[in-house]
Amino acid sequence: MLSSVSSRLTLWYTALFAVLSLTAFTIIYAMLKTNLSQRMDESLLNEAREFEIIYQTQGAAALGDEFRREAESEGTKRVFFRLLSPRSAECISSDLSGWTGLDPMPPEWANLRSDTALFKTISLPGHPHDTRVIYKKAARGTVIQIGYTRKDDDELIAHYRIIFETGISAMLLLGGVVGLYMAKKAMRGVERVTRFATRIGKGDFALRVALGDEGREIADLATAFNNMLERIQSLVTELQEVTNGIAHDIRSPLTRIRGIAETTLTAPPHIDAYQEMTGIIIEECDRLMGMINTTLEIAETESGSATLPKTLVDLTTLVKTAHELFRPLAEDKGILFDIDVPPETLFTLGDLSRLQRALAHLVDNAIKYTPEGGRLAISAKANRTNVHISVADSGIGINQRDLPHVFERFYRGDKSRSTPGNGLGLSLAQAIVRAHGGEITATSSHGTGSSFTITIARVSPVS
Repeated sequence: MLSSVSSRLTLWYTALFAVLSLTAFTIIYAMLKTNLSQRMDESLLNEAREFEIIYQTQGAAALGDEFRREAESEGTKRVFFRLLSPRSAECISSDLSGWTGLDPMPPEWANLRSDTALFKTISLPGHPHDTRVIYKKAARGTVIQIGYTRKDDDELIAHYRIIFETGISAMLLLGGVVGLYMAKKAMRGVERVTRFATRIGKGDFALRVALGDEGREIADLATAFNNMLERIQSLVTELQEVTNGIAHDIRSPLTRIRGIAETTLTAPPHIDAYQEMTGIIIEECDRLMGMINTTLEIAETESGSATLPKTLVDLTTLVKTAHELFRPLAEDKGILFDIDVPPETLFTLGDLSRLQRALAHLVDNAIKYTPEGGRLAISAKANRTNVHISVADSGIGINQRDLPHVFERFYRGDKSRSTPGNGLGLSLAQAIVRAHGGEITATSSHGTGSSFTITIARVSPVS
């Protein structure tokens, strides 16, 4: 029964109510008893002083009359009065028929000063309630003794105890109900998230936990759960795309490897044929390994699982280095390769090696699809917030039908199928730039060339 959090919270709420109620009852009970006792002592002391004055001014006979009147007025079974001699002998008293068993003056009386009084609580036979007694010195060494039963105070305290027991029972019941309600309300959001998690665990990955009004903590839990789910779904999608892409593009190289091996084995054995077959197989295996590694790197970069170092990258130098690196390749193909960079240094935060790879893929593609005698230009410019790096060529251009798909993995337009490549370069470049918070855009005109532009945040080296 107590295995659920709701049950435990309810028990805790009830226990807390019980402890607080008992504490309050105990404090009030102690204060009430103290106040009642103080009030009775003050009343006894005032009355003893009045009797002392009567005895001094009017004598013993008048005091005896006053004893009798007061006893009859208060009730002879509720109060008694006595005047005792210095040797504890009874001189004058009220009606003591209901007060048998009265002791002489207590031993403490010997040390009592004349201006003070002695209070004691005694139990007498035949009286179900205790009696509060005062001893007050009077003239000529006599002692005035007054006793009051505590029946009224005991009945008041008993009545008070009944009220509090009823109140505590009601508060415990109310505490249990309120605790159960609060526990159910607090756990309602958790139960809702659990129901969604159960449904998602059965394969419904498109489902998301709706944000409710159970409180900020539950909303944060739902948001964290949805973020985690987004990440898992992204990884699953990436894995499916990688699997599908590899399965699709690995078939052709494997077919070629098998065909070459079969042809070589069915032909007359010759060492030159075997060497040629081995070379082709190694070349195809290297191409497959490169394709798989690139695919995995794209998936890792796009999923965000790769940690990119955030160092200061000099983009001006990056563009100049790419120009110097690819200029010989362009010149060998008869392509005029221009560069246009500003005199100032442009910086961003990121991973230098990955940004170099992204730009290298753009320049390599431009050279690959630009015919002999064409032009290629790489440039960098900046505004206050961004740096724009463009690679423009006068190549064959991209069909408008293919242009929206050029960044998709393994996508190759009709005109590019005759050119070596696996359709992963632009995907990797886009994944790298997006991992840096940037974007790549492409424009192209059929037959007149293409332009790819990297836009990435500009930072100041001081900041």
